[in-house]
Amino acid sequence: MPLVAFVLAVLTTTKQASAELREAVQRLAEAWRAVGAYVVVDKSRFLADDRDQRHPISIVLPKLPGGDGTAFVVLGARGLGFRVRELVEQSNRADGPPGEHAEEPASIASIAGAVAVEQCGQDRPPRRLIVSTSSGRGAIETVFARSPEPLPPLNVVLPDRARAPSARPPELETTPRMPSAEKRAEIAEMRARRDGAIVTTRDSWKAGADGTGGAQATLGVGCHALRLFAPDPAVQPARRPKPDLDAEMRSAGDDRLLARDRTDAPDVELAACVGEPTQANIVFAGSPPGASVLVVHYGWPLPEHLPFVWGTEARARMARVLMNRHVVSLPHEPIALVQGGSGVTPIPLTIEPDACYLALATPMRDTTHPIGLRVAVGVHEAFDDRGVADDGAAVAFCADGGMHALAQVEARGIPLLGWGLALYRLQSAVWEFPP
Repeated sequence: MPLVAFVLAVLTTTKQASAELREAVQRLAEAWRAVGAYVVVDKSRFLADDRDQRHPISIVLPKLPGGDGTAFVVLGARGLGFRVRELVEQSNRADGPPGEHAEEPASIASIAGAVAVEQCGQDRPPRRLIVSTSSGRGAIETVFARSPEPLPPLNVVLPDRARAPSARPPELETTPRMPSAEKRAEIAEMRARRDGAIVTTRDSWKAGADGTGGAQATLGVGCHALRLFAPDPAVQPARRPKPDLDAEMRSAGDDRLLARDRTDAPDVELAACVGEPTQANIVFAGSPPGASVLVVHYGWPLPEHLPFVWGTEARARMARVLMNRHVVSLPHEPIALVQGGSGVTPIPLTIEPDACYLALATPMRDTTHPIGLRVAVGVHEAFDDRGVADDGAAVAFCADGGMHALAQVEARGIPLLGWGLALYRLQSAVWEFPP
């Protein structure tokens, strides 16, 4: 992903929000088409909180070819709240003419700006969707699909939209079907290649009788992601609960935690950056007993122009902060390097009018609290108070005609043996969003 995506994300502009939404829709459509589905992406619509509670939006279901399953997703910004109701065709109503529509009594509330509905073997799929706002305003996109095979669920294709509700929850005593581990791995590899990653050969790790297992991996200098996929529960005995994998990765030399994933999902991702070749021990739990867990490994080189002055570990931490924001390159060497210690440290900066910058801060050693970073230019302030785990924080900002900025680094926790901050000047052209 180009650097402009990160810059616009930090500045929270309207154009960026639209770009993120379009990218999410594109990813979902590509993932569904990859399993043979017929997919229709409907036109964009806008929810206005001062109007659509009384006059909701009506979306007509497009004509789709035959298939065993129909699915649709209504997607907006993660902070947008809305509800979706279905209108279905009732051809046997006694109090109305054939083909007249009637509202389903229930509506579905969005979670993380999404509503996902899957209908397998339905005799009467919805003919129209009614969407009304519950909080906020913004654009929404709708994606429809018809497929003879199970479709990758929303939380697999778009993990940040996890737990979007389904209108037809499965029976509690049965195990829901989901795409095979191979299909889910294909989707993950497709997304990784699109982000410029180098994908290595897949592997398979055998779980023991208790569902646990492990292996070793060699991590070269760079940023790595290992994804583990539990077997498709459809091939497991009936009424067995869906697999819930947990995993962690530690360096073999000093047993330092590199990554951990304990989310409630059949897949896990372990992401880490290393500044020198590292042997890593990976352990997992929650697999079906004796099953083979599919493993995908892909990675990126460390971004160029990261400073060497604070050592390989600090470079790896900075790379991790950038990787978390899908930034794989930096334009130039840093124009300023600053280091400090515990507490709140103000840093005066001299900047060029109308130029734009990226400030990147990281602790030099492990700490118990993340670093906070703020940059003020006149009355405007950009901040990253939470950072990326314990690896550091990043802020992008523009001078807007000013010549002075004030950065502020807040570093807490024990032990804390100092932090480093690198300031990069960005080309002005990267701030222009393509039409």
